[in-house]
Amino acid sequence: MKNGILMNKKRGLDLKTRRSVSYWTEEKTSVYQTFFLPAYDYKTITSTSNHLQQRFREDAMKAFQFFFSNCFIVVLMAGFALNCEKSGPPIEQRLQALEDKGAPDSILSNAKIYLSNVQYLSKTGGAGKYKDSLKTSIAAAEAWFEKAMTESKAYIESARKTIIERKAQLKGMALKDCDNLLQTADSLVKINWLIAARTQVEKIEAAMPLLLGNQKKADALKPTIIGTWKAAHVVLPTEDDEKAKYKALETQIYTFGKDGSFSGIEEKHGQSTHYMKEDWKFLSWGTYDLSGDSIYLFISREKCAQQVYTNLNMKTNKWEKKAEPLYDSTITTHKKDKFIVYNDLKSDFKKIK
Repeated sequence: MKNGILMNKKRGLDLKTRRSVSYWTEEKTSVYQTFFLPAYDYKTITSTSNHLQQRFREDAMKAFQFFFSNCFIVVLMAGFALNCEKSGPPIEQRLQALEDKGAPDSILSNAKIYLSNVQYLSKTGGAGKYKDSLKTSIAAAEAWFEKAMTESKAYIESARKTIIERKAQLKGMALKDCDNLLQTADSLVKINWLIAARTQVEKIEAAMPLLLGNQKKADALKPTIIGTWKAAHVVLPTEDDEKAKYKALETQIYTFGKDGSFSGIEEKHGQSTHYMKEDWKFLSWGTYDLSGDSIYLFISREKCAQQVYTNLNMKTNKWEKKAEPLYDSTITTHKKDKFIVYNDLKSDFKKIK
């Protein structure tokens, strides 16, 4: 009640701002006549409300159409990417098969580049422009490969005959090296990897002059090493330690048999450092062979006849002796194999038998 007049609280719509407002009005007085200037009747308000509702429905429909069209585009792109991914693996497998069989990178490089572009752009769009190039490049690589297979087969057959003839001059380690290389080439031919087999045969042809040269050198040196050789090395203090008076003697005796057998004796006795004394002896047996001017020792048995080490205890300043276990072992792992160059044998050893 205001000034004796009954007042009612109402809510209305500001037509200029289109916002809902609250206001007080006298009873039986037109809300719109009291609050708004100029006044509007009920039909005007109803017409405006219907117009707003119609516009809202139109805006909502546009938003829905926009959302649906974007979803449809996303689905199409995902399907295209999936299709590209499905077509990728067969190309990869074809490239890998060519590479495994010996096709050079110079032939496969274009196809690899186009494949990489297609795989990347299938996720972002634009892969289509590289698909034709990819198909053309892989087809060209496969055509080259088929032609190379035919040519390689003829080459391998001819080159292998020549290698077999020249191989007859080899023996020992040189023959073994050649056989290993040839065996690899033959295994590739059996699985029809002729490009890789041709590469291996070319390596054998390139290595053949070296193998023949090593064989010739080994044949000339072997008669001169047959017998027993001895090396003696005295271990003395270094020049920087003139006051030290320790000394040890290390001896090696190698015997090379005419039949390719080998035996060796290695021993050391005396004080080798300020803090250690050594007293050991090892015997070994096996075979030997030459490759060029290198003498390879293949040890199949080793015997420890003596193994005593004496160390100086720095706290007590006393020598402490420790004897290690003795043994006589057969060796099958080649862990004791070693080699000596012929010139070192001549300079460090003296032939005693």
